[in-house]
Amino acid sequence: MSVFGGDSWAREAQFRKRRVDDLIIEGINSSAYKKLPNGKFSCLVCPQRPLLDSPLMLSTHMKGSRHRAAESKLKERELAIQDERNKRIALSGRCSSASESLFTQGKGTPEVGAVSTVIAGQEEFNLRERRERELKFTAAGWKRDCHGRWFKDENVEFDSDEEDPNVCLGL
Repeated sequence: MSVFGGDSWAREAQFRKRRVDDLIIEGINSSAYKKLPNGKFSCLVCPQRPLLDSPLMLSTHMKGSRHRAAESKLKERELAIQDERNKRIALSGRCSSASESLFTQGKGTPEVGAVSTVIAGQEEFNLRERRERELKFTAAGWKRDCHGRWFKDENVEFDSDEEDPNVCLGL
């Protein structure tokens, strides 16, 4: 006789199957799949979004090489996005410190857009000036080693009063 009453073992077998399915699902990350209204599962990690009929097929899919490759690509993408966020936060922190310094110098409260264009124009000017200096040193016969330090070319004559680019450029 069945636990549920009567002689029907079908209900008990169905209950056991459902319980096994629930146990399989508990071991899987719930953000990696979606249960559809028709009882099937869809993988949210894989770009093809495969439909899987049972929790057993879902767990088998999750252990497969294609799913793991898609999972690693997704993690790399998330790390890149997080890195980009951190860079933007750092830049916005630099912009806010520059706007505070302008405010303390007595120039009033500048607009945020104006500050980011004070700053971007100044950085571009500094970069251009640095490149011009480096070009002058290269034309004068200085070379760079593998560590980025400047050294004199043996085939070029130098004036005794010429300045060292390592000191001048702050390397």
